[in-house]
Amino acid sequence: MIEKYVVTTAIEETWPKDKEKIIFLGEWCKLHSRKKYWEDLDFEVLDYHWNDRQKLENDYKYLIDLHERVLKIMVYKMNDLHEVNYNMIYWRILIGPWLGTFIQTVFDRWEMIQSAIKSNYKLQSISLEENYSEWIPKDTDDFYSLLQLDGWNSFIYNQIIKIHRNNFSTKKIKIKNTKKIKSNFYKSNFKEKIFQIYQFFAKKINSNNSSLVITSYLGIIDELKLSIRLKQFPLLLNFDKVSKIYFDENKRKWKLDFDSKSSFENFLIKLIPFQIPKIYIEGFKKLVEKSTKLNWPKKPISIFTSNSMFRDEIFKHYAGENVEKKIPLIIAQHGGHYGLGKIFFSEYHELSISSKYISWGWNVGLIKSRIYPLGSFSSKRAPFFKTKKTKLLISTVTYPRYSYSLASEHISTQWLSYFKDQIIFINKLIKLIRDSVIVKLYPIDNGWNQIERWKDIFPDLVYDTGNVNIQEHYSKTKLYLVTYNSTVFLDCFRLDFPTVIFWDPNYCELRDSAKSIFKDLKKVKVFHESPDSAAKHVNEIWDDVLGWWKSEEVLKAIEKFNNNYNKGDKDLVYRLSNILQQKN
Repeated sequence: MIEKYVVTTAIEETWPKDKEKIIFLGEWCKLHSRKKYWEDLDFEVLDYHWNDRQKLENDYKYLIDLHERVLKIMVYKMNDLHEVNYNMIYWRILIGPWLGTFIQTVFDRWEMIQSAIKSNYKLQSISLEENYSEWIPKDTDDFYSLLQLDGWNSFIYNQIIKIHRNNFSTKKIKIKNTKKIKSNFYKSNFKEKIFQIYQFFAKKINSNNSSLVITSYLGIIDELKLSIRLKQFPLLLNFDKVSKIYFDENKRKWKLDFDSKSSFENFLIKLIPFQIPKIYIEGFKKLVEKSTKLNWPKKPISIFTSNSMFRDEIFKHYAGENVEKKIPLIIAQHGGHYGLGKIFFSEYHELSISSKYISWGWNVGLIKSRIYPLGSFSSKRAPFFKTKKTKLLISTVTYPRYSYSLASEHISTQWLSYFKDQIIFINKLIKLIRDSVIVKLYPIDNGWNQIERWKDIFPDLVYDTGNVNIQEHYSKTKLYLVTYNSTVFLDCFRLDFPTVIFWDPNYCELRDSAKSIFKDLKKVKVFHESPDSAAKHVNEIWDDVLGWWKSEEVLKAIEKFNNNYNKGDKDLVYRLSNILQQKN
């Protein structure tokens, strides 16, 4: 039997040093910046298990069901550990984002190890000697940071390999630097301290029966208008966080009484006590104490947010306690993909915890009565054209090398397929247009070395790495090309800015309720399903972009889309204030 080393991450200390044969679990192992090193190795790369999109859909349904089953057991355990009696909705609000994401993340790593085992090679691995406590996140925000690190992923993969010791021959090594990061404990800057002083007095003045409005996603003007209508001072953001939390091994010696239906579930249940963030175990009392000192409304009429329900632990505790008291938690959509993507865990969670949900126009599903399609909260302004418009602006994206919260988009190594499509598109453009291209790179690189990859192929293109204000781009851009299901094209549609969108429908699946409206967009050549089609259309309309964009059929298709998914409403603040003040 052929012997091969399984390499799980980009930590090269865990790679064999001689010329052994290697199985890379995925392209995430092969950093572009280290190409000269790994391209000479004897390796193969396993196919990513979610390249089978039917498997992704089936797995997502299973993982949502598993999330619900584990959450029910966690309610009993968390209440017992902390001697409290909170119900399901409280714990769903507090730990739901972490738990759902953790389950999906660990399952992905589990499946890739199964793929390696099925390769029928004699498998070797090199693992790092580490203490599990070093990889416990402080809170959900810290967790989202850790799960993108090679070190954390190496740790998780090693835990999976340990229980498959019959399939692996493993040796451990010690190294001085495993590229870990410590929790970044929050330190406010001078501007934030001034703002905190303002908030202190605002909280004193606001009534104990006012609405709590925090991270609304409204622009500053609309935020002020809303506050005037609610007769209260705006709080805008929550800068308060729980201070340093210390690991206590004695508080991790518990088990979940869970009826596991598979070896994966058995592994997951054993892992949870050693990975659940410290804020929920060692720091829970601090969280409760911190929340009581915020001077937020003691008996709020309602609680409203667009962004605080995932990472803000203090907000989640406050919201959970009040929702138990029948105070409505109102959540608003805060970007693209909502109502459109076939799979979207973030939307699932938000709908599961909200009393009322504010969408940007869509209203479908089994909970239509709780969805209020008010319109877009985006504060992007209409562009001011001060120069001749000559540029083709291409908005691009990166996705994390290691998957976590699932959505209908390119996942993990599938980003390389996305990148390939962008290259095909530009190569299909006529030279006149190619010379006008500005590539707007995604501000988070996610370890893909995107600027280097682009420059390797197109060294002479103009790249925006995040230094140019979008208004400046608008003033110069003749046509905006959007390459992923995002807020970007929603803003363009709302601002009546000439836009072409394209993405691969094999990765960016639409839900059934959205397919007909995208079919209309496809007919008028606003939406394309391939880089070839998009490039051909851009070549054809470049001499008269506005003639195409302002044609009757295009205007009708955009209007229909906006009415269903991207409403503009001058009375949005008025209607929102009424919803926040409703007693039920």
